[in-house]
Amino acid sequence: MRSKKLSPAIFFAGCILLFTICGNLLFLLPQHTYSENENRYLTTLKKPTVSGFLDTSMQKNFTDGSNDQFIGRDLWMKFATALQHSIGFQDIGGVYLGKNGYYFERILNSQLSETRYLNNLQMLEQFAQTYQTNLYFLPVPSKGTILKKQLPDHAVLYQEDKLYTQAAEQLHNSELIDIRSLLTDIEDKVALYFKTDHHWTMHAAYLAYTAWCQMQEQTPKPISQFSPKCASDKFFGTLYSKAPDFQVQPDQLYLPFHVPEAKIIIDETQTNSIYDWNKLDTKDKYGVYFGGNFGRIDIYTKSSSDNKTLLVIKDSFANSFIPFIMADYAHIVMIDFRYYNMPYSSLMNEIQPDDTLVLYEISNFAQDTNFLKILK
Repeated sequence: MRSKKLSPAIFFAGCILLFTICGNLLFLLPQHTYSENENRYLTTLKKPTVSGFLDTSMQKNFTDGSNDQFIGRDLWMKFATALQHSIGFQDIGGVYLGKNGYYFERILNSQLSETRYLNNLQMLEQFAQTYQTNLYFLPVPSKGTILKKQLPDHAVLYQEDKLYTQAAEQLHNSELIDIRSLLTDIEDKVALYFKTDHHWTMHAAYLAYTAWCQMQEQTPKPISQFSPKCASDKFFGTLYSKAPDFQVQPDQLYLPFHVPEAKIIIDETQTNSIYDWNKLDTKDKYGVYFGGNFGRIDIYTKSSSDNKTLLVIKDSFANSFIPFIMADYAHIVMIDFRYYNMPYSSLMNEIQPDDTLVLYEISNFAQDTNFLKILK
């Protein structure tokens, strides 16, 4: 008995029918303006116009909007990642799929400007020479540097060691805090970076705190004194959003729960906690620290007897470091140059910090085009 085979014509017609239905649904169903999974705003389809057709903006809007509004977009992305992974792809959308469920951001030498990095170091030196403050530079090593064992075979990343060498050679008026060996020595004993995100974990931030205390000639408090607890076991980070997969398990997000009472002013809005607990109900769970990144955050505590002020020039890696040092300063000012546009000289005259900490993930510092604001 002959087996029945699907006619190529029927298969072709079925595909045409499927795509026709999906295409019509693009215009019939409500459009989504934001993707929580990808943590970005989506392109929505606009009504066609003659002017839009003539300047080709209509065609671009239709292409981008169709991609963003496609039915079951998140599910199709997971299927695409699973397929590519199954046939041996290790790099998907600029993300390395590492071992044991680890994701790594693929950053190459060609993506970093050595000139910009050296200029940023030079501006840091000029800052140290201009203002009377104890200056410290804590470049956070990238995930791929510390977790080399988890990288896929033959993965290529930028030369991070060279950046540390250049920092040590260029900085003469600030203290360089190099925590690479501190993290490497313990990387197989505790989770230092999230599997699905580029950020370091609370445990890595605590190790950086111990290095900071050593530089300050202080005894670090044991981590148990901060009462760390798991705030969420459903954390999927930004790297997962670029290559979602059915088999990947979420990370656990630990926070230090015992921190000093404080008054927090975030861009002139006052709150009484460094944590925005509502963020734990969203995709952006790392935003639980302060609710995300802002131009200026002021933290006032009553726990320090020294009445000292600390200025932190930072990226998002600093957010999980701050809870460990809150008890040591009466006033902490956090500045993120991506969102801060006020004259920096006025800020320095206003707060007159005893200490200044520059804390960035090192590739972020190397790429930062806003760092020139430090001299304005």
